[in-house]
Amino acid sequence: MTGRDTPPRDALFARAAAWVARLDAADCTRAERVAFEEWLAADPARVRAWAEAERLHASAATLRDDPWLRAGARHVVRRPLYRRPLFGVAAAAALCLAVGTGWVLATDGNPTPHTYVNSGFAPQRQLLEDGSVVVLDARTTLTARFGWRRRGIELQQGRMQLQVAPSSRAMRVQAGNSVLRDIGTTFQVELLDDGRIDIALLDGALEIDSSGTQRMHAALRPGQQLQVLPSGRIEPASPLRQPQAEAWPQGRLLFDATPLPVVVARMNRYTATPLAIADPALAPLAVSGTFAAGDQAALLSALELGWSVTARARADGTLELRGVR
Repeated sequence: MTGRDTPPRDALFARAAAWVARLDAADCTRAERVAFEEWLAADPARVRAWAEAERLHASAATLRDDPWLRAGARHVVRRPLYRRPLFGVAAAAALCLAVGTGWVLATDGNPTPHTYVNSGFAPQRQLLEDGSVVVLDARTTLTARFGWRRRGIELQQGRMQLQVAPSSRAMRVQAGNSVLRDIGTTFQVELLDDGRIDIALLDGALEIDSSGTQRMHAALRPGQQLQVLPSGRIEPASPLRQPQAEAWPQGRLLFDATPLPVVVARMNRYTATPLAIADPALAPLAVSGTFAAGDQAALLSALELGWSVTARARADGTLELRGVR
């Protein structure tokens, strides 16, 4: 190490120590904590400096009120320094710091997962801890983790629209067999009942990687949508149906030659009485129309008038859809 290296390292440690003190203050604001996360994520050297400052801060807090040290300080005398024993202590301290820093880097700060569940019958808006805004469709569940360097969301069921807050930390979204990555965009993801995944990009840029027997990679541009099959095959992108994408977050369902199984799955999110297709011949039926989310009666009326499909109640309350013969 040269004399030129020392000032930047000292300045970096001083900045990290200032952050440690500020974050420990009772009046530290959310904006300051977000600013700290942005500062920390920009450079691994900052993570190491923060880990060292945090460790020393914790040690100082522990030893500050130690009665033996306070008594010994009153009788301390100056003596020559013995470098050999101190070298062992320094080496041990360096090892502890390296292990601690490695743990922070490897686990990304070990972020606590937060689960968001919309068990109601209407879309629900949530502000995530990184400032991103998510709209959860009815019957939707997701888990979010936000670390020092990475942000991650796993969509377990349902449909969501995510407006990603700009950050130096990339956002990674897991949905079924697909992983989506971006920095700051707005997109929609839906897990369908048969394992297919619909992805639509409203603005920004988005990369998709799938897993499975047909593992693939694709990129979306604003105003495009695509579908990932259970095998991992990514279908070619097509123009986004903008009115359809804008409808469901506002509580409306817009179908444009949509297969009946998808229509049923989406309407079922908003009602306590589910629909079920009892006649396999109805599966290829393409349905068009606009309905209020949860207005099952209007959908059943349209199916009967337009496609000769009737509903019959089962003993458990489920409404079976059958074609008129």
